[in-house]
Amino acid sequence: MARSPVPVLPLRGTVSALDRADHASLLATCIRARDTARRSQRPVLASWAGPSDIADPVSVWSRARRSTPRSFLWQSPWDGGSIVAIGSARDLRGRGASRVRTVRAAWRALAADAVTGGTAVSPLPPGKGPLALGGFAFRPEQGYEMGRFPDALMWVPALQIRGTVPSPAAQETRRTAELRLNAVLLHDSDPWQVAGGLRHLADLCLTQDSTPEAVAPRPKAELTCHREELPSAADWKNLVRQATGRIRAGVFEKVVLARELRVTASAPFDVPAAVERLRGANPGTTVFAVDHEEYTFLGATPEYLVRVAGRSVHALGLAGTAPRGATPDQDSALERDLVASAKIRHEHDVVVRMLREALGVSCTEVTADTAPRVTKLAHVQHLSTRVRGRIREQSPAGVLDFVEALHPTPALGGHPRRQALHWLAGHEGLDRSWYAGVVGWADGAGQGQFAVAIRSALLDGPTASLYAGCGLVGDSDPEAEYAESCAKLRPMLSALGME
Repeated sequence: MARSPVPVLPLRGTVSALDRADHASLLATCIRARDTARRSQRPVLASWAGPSDIADPVSVWSRARRSTPRSFLWQSPWDGGSIVAIGSARDLRGRGASRVRTVRAAWRALAADAVTGGTAVSPLPPGKGPLALGGFAFRPEQGYEMGRFPDALMWVPALQIRGTVPSPAAQETRRTAELRLNAVLLHDSDPWQVAGGLRHLADLCLTQDSTPEAVAPRPKAELTCHREELPSAADWKNLVRQATGRIRAGVFEKVVLARELRVTASAPFDVPAAVERLRGANPGTTVFAVDHEEYTFLGATPEYLVRVAGRSVHALGLAGTAPRGATPDQDSALERDLVASAKIRHEHDVVVRMLREALGVSCTEVTADTAPRVTKLAHVQHLSTRVRGRIREQSPAGVLDFVEALHPTPALGGHPRRQALHWLAGHEGLDRSWYAGVVGWADGAGQGQFAVAIRSALLDGPTASLYAGCGLVGDSDPEAEYAESCAKLRPMLSALGME
């Protein structure tokens, strides 16, 4: 018996995220992708889109992440965009020195043959169609232990929701976003089964969005915690002295030394509650959370590595730190000291110089702010300088090309890069994993955003590894640098309910 060309699966309940016409369109998209895979003998990405009304992206993510070992949350003030991603249609992995190139090539090949359907929603923040999202560890071979975060892991999500970041002052309780369902089909895939699975995933993630119990926080449990500094405070200060000695000897100009605070709690950490605290206490930062197997990497970062929208490229030099003051007068005095510090300005200028040089390879009209701005966060304030460029008309460069060129900047590893990273590999004694790496997304046209993964933590049930780093130059003081690192740890300590 011949199959009906557009069969409709019965609803599993009384409410569905997709109506019958949507499901018919989704199925037709999957059939076209399967037919294209048969002709090309290659895997083909099917991507279907439609509008979806949601109250809050974090509510959707908080509920939906329970059913999958892979999820992604992104809320950014840089373009007002939000992303929720559940499951994986296709993993894009890389390892070693060529990891970014490997991921970039795999994504370009998959995106080039994509079969799309449904109705795309506009306007949205920059970026369109299916996305590849994820991140890269600080350096190759870091964090590649079994079960931990890989050197490079990006993926095309099975379910993707893009919209705008909710405004606390907004009157509307729901907003229109774009729902996108993705799957990779082979020549022998069953498009009816694939479409049914995607519809079921959409129902699972979206049809309970309006029920209060779906987003209610877990009862707060009193946690008892054991803290361990890696290395110890005394040993880390001694490493600062060693590093500044090498700088004065001319081995390198700057190095960024990190340390870990490992916390073991009496019960698993409440990840959605931590995300809510992060976005409530850190306005102006990009909040992200990445679930991979049993691990969660999350943070609220004030710094982006690179953003590409159309042919415009933006990078941010953020280096130089001072604490916040307890009073407005004290805060202003600390700001004046930050701006006037020759040591801090030198550290900052090294970063900006590198960004300008790196963008100049693929861009014209490279410009930077004439003077650093002061970026104020809850616990610290930084010097920041925006660097901008325009991709040359004949250049194929996209956001992943700039990730490869820029990462790690002197604000993350040091300068010159090779000498600083070599010293860190032999002395820091720390697996940074994705701390001081990058997290973000790319579309098929090369647009995208990647954040610098600082103010972050790696969670594994009741265990959390929190990280902080300090940029060192020749006259850096160990006591002052240690105090700065403590201030940088406070946002994540607060988010995890320990301050």
